[in-house]
Amino acid sequence: MDIGVHKLGNMHNSWTDYTSLRTIGVSLRAAPPPKVVNMHWWPLVAPWIKVNTDGSALGAPSNIAPGDIFRDSWAWVRGCFHFTGGVGFSFEAELLAIILVVQIAYSRGRLHLWIESDFFYIVHLLQSRSTSVPWRFAASWRKVLELLKDFRLQVTHIFREENHVVDIMAHQNTPEGW
Repeated sequence: MDIGVHKLGNMHNSWTDYTSLRTIGVSLRAAPPPKVVNMHWWPLVAPWIKVNTDGSALGAPSNIAPGDIFRDSWAWVRGCFHFTGGVGFSFEAELLAIILVVQIAYSRGRLHLWIESDFFYIVHLLQSRSTSVPWRFAASWRKVLELLKDFRLQVTHIFREENHVVDIMAHQNTPEGW
């Protein structure tokens, strides 16, 4: 039986897929097993707040969208946001997310801040207090660096697989949310 175009791909490893595809004579190739990633959540000591941050741009350039989630020492969500922030690149979305995190934390008196980002250069910028940012963010970034002098700050890199919630938030196609 000729079914027209034959696409190579993987079945979804279900019995239904197997029997259906086998019945019509399609060559079968099982999908690889899911990748298991070992993740740990380390509890914080009050008054620390942990912020997972992410940004996205679904093109180069395209609409940028930062997203962040704030959690306390019990891992309870204390706030989160995402919004569309104009046109730019992925790095600019990540940078905007950090700028907003610091401004929000400062305005709410949360001066013990642990920031996790899946963008290694953002981690480097924060750890080194570098001013090497795009010119349109330079003034805001300098203000952030000034505010950070009042913070107890921890900055770490997190793999994208562990940053799943804010990754989804940053990829939302809605104007804003808190």
